[in-house]
Amino acid sequence: SGGDVLFEGESIQKLLSRDTLSYRKSVQMIFQDPASALNPKMRVGAILTEVMKVHGIGSSTNERRQKAIELLSKVGLLKEHFNRYPHEFSGGQKQRIGIARALALEPKIIICDESVSALDVSVQAQVLNLLNELKDSFGLTYIFISHDLSVVKHFCDRIIVLNKGKIEEEGFPEELFENAKSEYTKRLIESIPGI
Repeated sequence: SGGDVLFEGESIQKLLSRDTLSYRKSVQMIFQDPASALNPKMRVGAILTEVMKVHGIGSSTNERRQKAIELLSKVGLLKEHFNRYPHEFSGGQKQRIGIARALALEPKIIICDESVSALDVSVQAQVLNLLNELKDSFGLTYIFISHDLSVVKHFCDRIIVLNKGKIEEEGFPEELFENAKSEYTKRLIESIPGI
């Protein structure tokens, strides 16, 4: 309800009013529920190539198709998945499609909004490992939003703990989990099973 969000030193409100496409290309999102994030009437290939076309990525339909197939491969899916509909995939596979769609625009930042919370624990681990691999190979920055502190501890390089929209505490995972300063952070850490 207040404050300002800056991207590369400029308010996103100004960026959105001046150059919406450029900002949206630079900042992409992976949503919590992969099933509702994908258009059920579109084939996977169209989901990936449509965003590329809108943002001027690739000089031809063939080039965009090839890039989409490469992205599917990078997220652990197959070439033949290009022509399938979202309902033909498991939850983990749908999330991989969502990741490929975010990557299709060659973003600088990807916001992961509870992006593994709807997945089984074993699939969560696979998707988190995939995100780590992609971070390195694409030089990405993630903003990883999660209530699951055990996932945050193992996935994030830095942590910001929010309480009612205000920063409660921030630091590196090891520091925060071993020497939490705020009572709120301490209670959150104590609530994690096995820690």
